[in-house]
Amino acid sequence: MKVSVCIITYNHEAYIEACLEGAVSQVLNCDYEIVIGEDLSSDGTLAICKKYAAAYPQLIKLISGPVNVGMTNNGLRTFGACTGDYLAICEGDDYWTDPYKLQRQVDFLEAHPDYSMVAENGLVLDTRKGTEQPFNNMEERDLEIHHLLAKRQFPTASVLLRRNMLDASLLNYKFSADTFLWCFLARKGKIRYFPVISSVYRKGEHGMVLSTDKLEWAFLMEKWNNDIAQILPKGFDQQILKRRNFQEFLKVFFFCANKREFKKAFLSLKKCFHYQPFRTTQAVSKFLVKKLRVSLK
Repeated sequence: MKVSVCIITYNHEAYIEACLEGAVSQVLNCDYEIVIGEDLSSDGTLAICKKYAAAYPQLIKLISGPVNVGMTNNGLRTFGACTGDYLAICEGDDYWTDPYKLQRQVDFLEAHPDYSMVAENGLVLDTRKGTEQPFNNMEERDLEIHHLLAKRQFPTASVLLRRNMLDASLLNYKFSADTFLWCFLARKGKIRYFPVISSVYRKGEHGMVLSTDKLEWAFLMEKWNNDIAQILPKGFDQQILKRRNFQEFLKVFFFCANKREFKKAFLSLKKCFHYQPFRTTQAVSKFLVKKLRVSLK
């Protein structure tokens, strides 16, 4: 098998059909498979996946049940069921808009064996506001680990990677964070980014980021950053990970303080002092001055 498409889905009834249409519509001159990991959704997602699996029995492999296994384990078992030389990821609430997306990326990786993965641009569709915009405005370039840790460079659905570079050591981390995966692959080979728009990333309350409690999300990000720290090259500046954790907990502090959720605000503030005490003092001082000014008006 040349290409595996890995689709992880849970409660995506309103979105999964667009995702699957984008996958089955790919035009390739090689064999490919679509592996769907459906984690016993409480809505109609499984029924839609079964409908597509029945319509494309030679193309789609559906994994579901017998119990809900959670996001991380669902991702790991779906990855493990993929057999292709190359692996593409499209979460169930995202979708591809370009039928030649996979072929274009396969051609690049076939011609450039020193690259571990390739990524492209995409559209961010804000389902709350009904707006869309490009994920970024970058030119074509190679990306290194410090780029990947500075900010999100591309949507997950835009990626094609070499599956043989996902060795068994990944299982030690039970990863579910895509940034961890990109950093892991950046140590195996080069990463090329292209500005062509080939996918849509849906941003809204249905997604993991916005649907998860803010403090819980910050602790999850901290765990992922700690995992990333273990795979960074020797001598890499670990301060960038501390800044990432600080910024995440600081956002939670502001959010919870404004919501008068003081216990969560205190816990996040304690984490901020742990990572960057001076910047925490500055940020909190500005916040309190602003609040005082508002109250005096």
